[in-house]
Amino acid sequence: MKKIVFIALTVISCACSNIKQEQGVEIIPLGLAFEQPEEISVKDVGSHIDYVPLETTDESLIGDRAYIRILKDKLLVGSREQPVKMFDRKTGKFIRCVGKIGQGADEYLLQDGFPVFWTDDVSGIIYVQTEGQRILRFDADGSPLESIHLPEGLPRLQGLSVVGNGDDLYFYQKTLFKKNEDKIFSYNIPTGKLHTEIANQEDTIPFELTKTPIILGGYGNNPASPHCLILYLKNDKVVFDYAKEPCLWAFDDQIYLKENFNDTLYCVSDQSLEPRYVFDLGSRHWSYEERYHPEGNEDKIAFNYVLEGDKVLFFVFQTNYYEINYKGLGKDETYWGIYDKENGQVKVMAKGKIGDPENGLFVKSFQTATAEGELAGLLDIAEVKEWIEENPSKKDNQVRQLLSDLPDESNPVAVIVK
Repeated sequence: MKKIVFIALTVISCACSNIKQEQGVEIIPLGLAFEQPEEISVKDVGSHIDYVPLETTDESLIGDRAYIRILKDKLLVGSREQPVKMFDRKTGKFIRCVGKIGQGADEYLLQDGFPVFWTDDVSGIIYVQTEGQRILRFDADGSPLESIHLPEGLPRLQGLSVVGNGDDLYFYQKTLFKKNEDKIFSYNIPTGKLHTEIANQEDTIPFELTKTPIILGGYGNNPASPHCLILYLKNDKVVFDYAKEPCLWAFDDQIYLKENFNDTLYCVSDQSLEPRYVFDLGSRHWSYEERYHPEGNEDKIAFNYVLEGDKVLFFVFQTNYYEINYKGLGKDETYWGIYDKENGQVKVMAKGKIGDPENGLFVKSFQTATAEGELAGLLDIAEVKEWIEENPSKKDNQVRQLLSDLPDESNPVAVIVK
């Protein structure tokens, strides 16, 4: 298991570009690209794209707020009030439900009506979170394995973000109210040992709440979180604190960390938490001390998540972070961005559709990435058909024809770029 030393949060949060350059860390000039937006195409993201319509049957029907994972030759989709569904990666044919909703040995409870699951490319395991501190395990074919009962010492599982890498699970806990809280834990499955890896040793930044926080199911740019906590600040500003954030990920047998208000992407190494990339945000950098001060920070950048592809980093970020557009109110703006790891090119575009000129189609966004660097998302078939009608070019394209022939009530289409 990879062992990490204790590091103070002052080191984690500073993101000082001069120091990082001296350490040989790559700089991503996002602030400059933000001022010169460009359209992003599929060819910017990868060299090949697959559209896989997911079979629609009574048993395989996918509900609202669907999100996708990939595990080897399988596609797995979670959605509201539904168990995790497994499909063939190439054909989209429905294979089975992974476990069942319930309280039995191989059954799991939904969180806010939503299944919380993740996959591990190294071990080939599907993990599904259920009640208490129990995690169910299934093999790559969806057959149940022995479940995990996490030991005492780990914070409440429902509020942690989790990623797997071989024999280890890594947990991230965001600090809001307390100081000296542990931030990252790891759990070794064969030995059953829990390790506190990185501790937060800096005072928590105070902020003043004007109302009692409430829980809202889902919402926002994070597709995998079952709910968020709404914190009301001064001047009617609000914070959406997600129960789970995709801030940890595995790529090429390594674990990485990227926090919302931090400009630095870290590699979780054997000896330390090592800076790997730094987003140079220019005047849009949001200092650690100012993160709960809405006034004067309207144009600052806060990240929603980063996905790592084989060719690029794909990231989602916001401005006007505290003017969240909830129920038609607010002024927040969401953007897609990519960083080409080979040539250093950065592109930014307002939230919309990533073009696929070759097929005359589009990608709405990406929800997940594999450890091999494949990016994937889902497209609503009704939206695809509307797009085809409004953009009649490429009429003879086989993919377009296949999607246009699907019934409006069909399951989503999986989109995979590699």
